[in-house]
Amino acid sequence: MIGVTIDSFGHDHGTLKEPSDITLDIRRHVLATHQIPDAEQRTGLDPDIANAVLSAAGVARLVDNTALLAIGLLEDVADARARMVKIAVGDARGVHWAVSIAEEIARVLRHNHVETEVFHREIQIPDTGNCPPPPPFP
Repeated sequence: MIGVTIDSFGHDHGTLKEPSDITLDIRRHVLATHQIPDAEQRTGLDPDIANAVLSAAGVARLVDNTALLAIGLLEDVADARARMVKIAVGDARGVHWAVSIAEEIARVLRHNHVETEVFHREIQIPDTGNCPPPPPFP
């Protein structure tokens, strides 16, 4: 059973349809993407972009505090069947900062043995060839 799901998104494209237990609106707390060289051609999954994002002031504390809050919510839920926490991380476009921060929160949670899934609404993750193609429609 998945303990935590994390969605990254861009506010410019609208909010998420499903409510989250924890929502981070990081638009006011981050540097402009143009301050990261060649960022427009890449996403927050790129190691250079992720390093720039994660080394910014306050991001490490934000990540750790969010993971700690999610773990606390998981532990305090009275009904074991409902032990799931949804986190949403949004920036303006949902391509750089939100993606890197969502991935880092997931890394911290997994390090603490919390099963976690991450979804990035605004980016398409390239096919690595590890998954078989979907079956054709009947």
